[in-house]
Amino acid sequence: MKLNFRHILLGISVVGTVASVVAGREQPTPQVIEPVKRVDTRIRTSDDIDLSKLEARAGGDVKNDAFAPKSFAPAPVAEAPARPARPEAPPLPFRYIGKMQDGGKLAVFLANGEESVIASAGQKIGDYRVDSISEDEVRFTYLPLKTKQVLPL
Repeated sequence: MKLNFRHILLGISVVGTVASVVAGREQPTPQVIEPVKRVDTRIRTSDDIDLSKLEARAGGDVKNDAFAPKSFAPAPVAEAPARPARPEAPPLPFRYIGKMQDGGKLAVFLANGEESVIASAGQKIGDYRVDSISEDEVRFTYLPLKTKQVLPL
């Protein structure tokens, strides 16, 4: 006897069918279900509650009211009285063009808008005084405010 693939599949399907029929006839054991006891979950009140305190709260303080509308936005910051700003010197109006050595004294060429100026230490140019000139910078004082300023070269 020679078994082929069809015979094997037929045998597997017969065994599966018989197993499902037998499994369907089994009776589960009955389980005894006991009734659930109901528990009263309501809040019990007592007669010693002072209702006048509750009534006083109802008309009064909102910050203690749990049901009052709340905002989580930051509280507005009270602005301090504005002090007048400390006056500052305006930015230097000069632009460095070049420098030269004049009889042992260092002088610089500066541009102020469309005009050019030759400046040396101690010289006044408008509201500015040239305090010192070095190889790296020119130091000025803004005379109305006595503010020191530096022009790098």
